[in-house]
Amino acid sequence: MADTHREIETKFDVAPDFTLGGLADFAAPGCSAQSQTVQLASAYYDTAEQSLLGSRLTLRRRTGEADTGWHLKVPGAGFRTELHWPLAGHDEAPEELRTLIRPFTGSAELAPTVTLRTSRTIHRVLAADGRLVFELADDEVRAVSEGAPVATPRWREVEVELGQVGTAADLDRATGLLLARGAFPSRWSSKLQRALVGQPDDPAEHTAATILTSYLRAQCDALTAGHFAISLKPFEPGATSQPHEAIHQTRVATRRLRAALRIFASLFEAEPAGRLQDELAWFAAELGEVRDREVLRSRLARAIDELPAYLVVGPIADRVDEVLLSELRQHADALLATMRDERYSVLVQDLARWRKQPPFTPEAAGPPDILAGYVAAAERKVAKRMARSAGNHSPDEELHQARKAGKRARYAAEAAAPALGKQASKIAKRASRLQTLLGEHQDAVVATELLRRIADQAADDGQNTFTYGILVADQRRTAAASAQAARASMTS
Repeated sequence: MADTHREIETKFDVAPDFTLGGLADFAAPGCSAQSQTVQLASAYYDTAEQSLLGSRLTLRRRTGEADTGWHLKVPGAGFRTELHWPLAGHDEAPEELRTLIRPFTGSAELAPTVTLRTSRTIHRVLAADGRLVFELADDEVRAVSEGAPVATPRWREVEVELGQVGTAADLDRATGLLLARGAFPSRWSSKLQRALVGQPDDPAEHTAATILTSYLRAQCDALTAGHFAISLKPFEPGATSQPHEAIHQTRVATRRLRAALRIFASLFEAEPAGRLQDELAWFAAELGEVRDREVLRSRLARAIDELPAYLVVGPIADRVDEVLLSELRQHADALLATMRDERYSVLVQDLARWRKQPPFTPEAAGPPDILAGYVAAAERKVAKRMARSAGNHSPDEELHQARKAGKRARYAAEAAAPALGKQASKIAKRASRLQTLLGEHQDAVVATELLRRIADQAADDGQNTFTYGILVADQRRTAAASAQAARASMTS
């Protein structure tokens, strides 16, 4: 099993003659500092098509005087996750590692692409109790081709990585000192990108396409991170009532991507965008089968616990939890199987292509402010859905559609934030408030359907179903109150 480490770090580019200066300045009162220099050799592996790099994954086999082993770095929001395996005395990547990355590499073979030889001076700032506050690594790097052409053969960079007791304030202090001494923020996402690509991700011009590209890449990164978080964390639904957070975050990333493709539809080529939407919807449904049961399990356990004892007739809590646990295990196993099949691998590799070069139409080359019109249209769609639900005899489905429209409006505003400025935050907050209210409504509706299904089973088994009726009535009252509050929020 891999060891997992979350990296919160900041990279800086520095000139060859950069001088770090007094190390004591980096240590807060009560802290100490120690330094050492080590030699490292990191052989990076990928397919001939550089499939891993295309998904912002880096795989290396590190030897030398420190931090040896197989390392896989996975992107995240504000951090990266590094997975470690021991060298185990051979050149081949461990089986668990190869299985984890197979959706990204397909049947292609892994081979070395480049070796980075690094002379690293490590400066560790330690708290009074000896625990690490942060580590400052001053790296002189030389790239040697192992088959892939090298774009940047030599450079120097500095990394600051928070330790177990480090805080954002510690990172800010180190950053301020480095900038004052002549360092500047790195534009490269990794050493490997710098060595092989030679160009940072930053766009040269500011258009609607560049803004959307940044948003799409963030969601692709979230889906990549979700793959590893879900695959590596076993499902133990009997051990906790808390939802599996990686499922939720991955599902949200699929929704954000689908929302961008739908709201800004005329900015993307129709055929590839439609295909990606369909495949994201398929994968989101697989995630939803697990997530919905996790949410229901927490919701109904709380609802039963809040009932007065005299209204609870029979082992209601056990029966509801038994049904949900059984279904949760079934769908969790199905999800993991899905993430090993060919269709999922095709989706993963399609996302890598979108991350590298989204298929925009010529219209997307327009100025960023054209995005405002799309967001305004998304807001109008929400209002139309809400108005339709008010005159419908069966409003639950209309409210569900309004909720989905609200999510799309929120995500569209977030995507267009660089163009909309403060207005984006206002739109997103309004949509988020509506989404919360309609989410409570939808959860109550789904809980009602589940309770009725379990009650029917209990009745067939000759059990008393009185308490199920109480719970259904409570959920319907919650649904009605949430719907009323949602409609009221549209006029506030």
